[in-house]
Amino acid sequence: MRSRPDPCRLPTPDRPHPPGGRSSSYMFADRVACTRLVRGAPMMSQELRVRIGMVLANHPFPPDIRVSKEADALAAGGYDTLVLCRARATDNLSDRVGNAIAVRHSVHPGRTLKRRADSLRYLATLDSPSWRRAMVDLVRRHGAEALHIHDLPYARSGILAAREAGVPVVLDFHENYPAALALWKRRPIDSLMFSPKRAAKLERWAITQADRIVVVVDEAKERLVGLGADPDRIVVFGNTESLDMARGIPAPLDLSRGPRIVYVGGIAAHRGLDTVVAAMPGILHRFPNARLAIIGEGHTLPELKAQAHRLGVLDAIEFTGQLPKDEAMERVRVATLGLVPHHRSPHTDATVPHKLFQYMALGRPVLVSDCAPLARIVRATGAGDVFTAGEAPDLVRKVIALSDNEAASRAGAAGRVAVISRWNLEAEAPVLCSLYDELAAGKH
Repeated sequence: MRSRPDPCRLPTPDRPHPPGGRSSSYMFADRVACTRLVRGAPMMSQELRVRIGMVLANHPFPPDIRVSKEADALAAGGYDTLVLCRARATDNLSDRVGNAIAVRHSVHPGRTLKRRADSLRYLATLDSPSWRRAMVDLVRRHGAEALHIHDLPYARSGILAAREAGVPVVLDFHENYPAALALWKRRPIDSLMFSPKRAAKLERWAITQADRIVVVVDEAKERLVGLGADPDRIVVFGNTESLDMARGIPAPLDLSRGPRIVYVGGIAAHRGLDTVVAAMPGILHRFPNARLAIIGEGHTLPELKAQAHRLGVLDAIEFTGQLPKDEAMERVRVATLGLVPHHRSPHTDATVPHKLFQYMALGRPVLVSDCAPLARIVRATGAGDVFTAGEAPDLVRKVIALSDNEAASRAGAAGRVAVISRWNLEAEAPVLCSLYDELAAGKH
């Protein structure tokens, strides 16, 4: 009789997983049990660490801030993270990126007809055979013991690959993707082939097939439960920052020259930056030396600059373009107010951006629009104030109120305390580790 494989021996290309369906999942359960035994030990042997296969299909890595944070969280719990991602011309096929190992894939490189055929197959079925095979290889050749699929477009490929490889599948929805498609500026062919209606149909199917679902806020969980997902299979892992960002003494809030307002992130119509620019004449009327820094790139940047020029406020706004994270955070440190001005929609009512917790960690008061999760968190923590989305006069009033030294200092301190006590990556990390512990215990 053949002996049972050592459950703590990490599969490699020379030691692949056994083929077959979920009957092979005992290896995942036993190896997670081994991970539990040594979790918290000062040095854990790589042979004892379970590999989670994250899939960032058709996107390069780095950068993806959420994937990096999840890899950090899993590393703290004794898990390794592989990230299957798109290969760029200058990328190595595999290398370490922080706490993750990037495994890069190209769809039929140098074979134009096959690449086009794969694209057509995806458009027809929402399943890419090339990416699906790469996901199976992530299990059988690279030793992944679960597939963790980021965002909706490749959910079908991920679910089919997990079934073929005999491993659990986790879907990680960063946002309400069908609603986002209705907002994003897209090519006509993309809008036709992957419409919001088609995406919603895929989502409704996928949430019934996944072993677990990860979302960013409670409101997103409530939405999926309303669509028929099992609430016991959904966990919330937020877009929080590490406690390291909140350590040290925050920079003083210097309002002597008027407010120094900052926005960090993508520039698109749904981000609400048009409301901020529309508010600048009113802000400058009250504070002639006020300044606004918009840090980021996006397709509506020319329209924003044109709007600022028409309103005569271009000189008071700095458009920095994309900055490295360290530089962007340094700009936040010297600001007196951080903005999250999103227009309200089904999309923005079910997500929270990383920037909110970055502002809070650095002790900056925040001003957010009344999108449900933004308003809930800011009101609960006292980290700032809330304005009515799309209403420039209300934004002006709230900026004036948060330009009072006492109010600004109180809000900035409250936000930082909230990050230190609750809203941080270290507090969120057990959510992901517990998810995989539960899968190993057979709670599919």
